Amino acid sequence: MNATLNHPSRDNPNPAIVRNLLLVEDNPLFAEQITDAMKVMAGRWQIFEFSEGQSAKDWITQAQSPLDLVLVDLGLPDVSGLEVIRACRERFADMPIVVISVVASESAVLQAIEAGANGYILKDESIDEITQGIVQVLEGVYPLSPRLARYLFKQLTSPSEKISTRTDIRLSPREQETLQHLSQGLSYEQVANTMGVALSTVQSNVRSLYRKLNVKSQSQAVSVARDQNLL
Repeated sequence: MNATLNHPSRDNPNPAIVRNLLLVEDNPLFAEQITDAMKVMAGRWQIFEFSEGQSAKDWITQAQSPLDLVLVDLGLPDVSGLEVIRACRERFADMPIVVISVVASESAVLQAIEAGANGYILKDESIDEITQGIVQVLEGVYPLSPRLARYLFKQLTSPSEKISTRTDIRLSPREQETLQHLSQGLSYEQVANTMGVALSTVQSNVRSLYRKLNVKSQSQAVSVARDQNLL
């Protein structure tokens, strides 16, 4: 693992803030490009870099708090990047995870999203486009390469695709309370303080909520809960 602390950006209003990036990439040249790209981002970035998936999985299981960004290649030399994504999502239910890969197949992007990825960027895009994609992630907008987006749009709008409404969702009182606080825009730490529980308890509640609601993000959880009259 390599850890790199970049210098503060000139555009960053608060250079004291250190943000964390997990980069799982076995191509050293591309990893260096990403590292260089992070230097123009706001804030000081500490980069935890791994070239093998298993090492990244072992590391994330020991992490004490969510990272600000996770970038994962799918084609790693030991285990699939999908396993890394699942390990990250299992550890932290609400953390931005984006695939950066040469694999452009529709099945790959669907598998990545199902595993817990929030976005998918192709490596054959320019470094400026990739950098812009990273900026979008940090702003809460998860990117999807245009040709992959067209495929997904067709899938979602296909007449043969029927969306079912679940009526059997049962939330525990604690899960319901956690969801209510999250819908008000509170952070995990604020929810824990409000409920008088440990941060790990809130994280466990959120993982359970995501599973029951069949969602991958906090905004999706709130949206589905409102549709199901759970809020």
